Parts: sequence; structure tokens; C-alpha cells
Amino acid sequence: MVNKVNDYRNSQPAVSSPEINWVEFAVDYDSRVFLQASIHRLEELVNGLSTNKILHDYDSFKAARVDYDYSKYKADSNVAGFQTKVNELAQFFNRTGTTNAPPTPPTPPV
Repeated sequence: MVNKVNDYRNSQPAVSSPEINWVEFAVDYDSRVFLQASIHRLEELVNGLSTNKILHDYDSFKAARVDYDYSKYKADSNVAGFQTKVNELAQFFNRTGTTNAPPTPPTPPV
């Protein structure tokens, strides 16, 4: 609505309300346009940073999994200190298991 009123003010000022301070309106409108452009640039920056972080998270997680597997190997070999590390890291992995079986259908009412 604000954009449309601004368009009318610029193209047909005769149909604009005389009760509006159009100088102040123009200043506010210009500030709004500047702020919206700034917000858009910042959102693009945040999106780029988030995407980059995801790539680094993926690489770090892969390396952490390799280290976890190595630690389990060393713990199975009874090397001192590794069992504690494995126990600490195990909390990040679901041990309850999941099934791929479809859910049982509901029983029809009698």
C-alpha cells in the first residue's frame, strides 16, 4: 500500500491528500527503501555464512565419526583412556534402534 501511495504521489500529485506532510513521507519512504535493501543484503550474508557453516559441520562430523570408530577400536584393544572417551561419545548415538516395519493398521470398530 505504501508503495502504491508513493507511486500515485509521484505520478499524480493532484490526487494526494493535502493533510499529509509529503516531504516527511518522502524522507520516511527513502529510509524504508534503504533499510529494506540493507536487510536484504544482510539476509544474503547470513544465508551464505549458514551454508558455509553447514559444509564445515559436515566435514567436522565425518572426521569426528572416524575418531569415534578409532576410539572404539582402541577401547576394544583395552588401550587405557579410550573406553572413557567412547562412553562419553556414545551418548550422541541412538542405541534404541529403529525398525523399517510399517505401522500396524488400526483395528476397525465392531
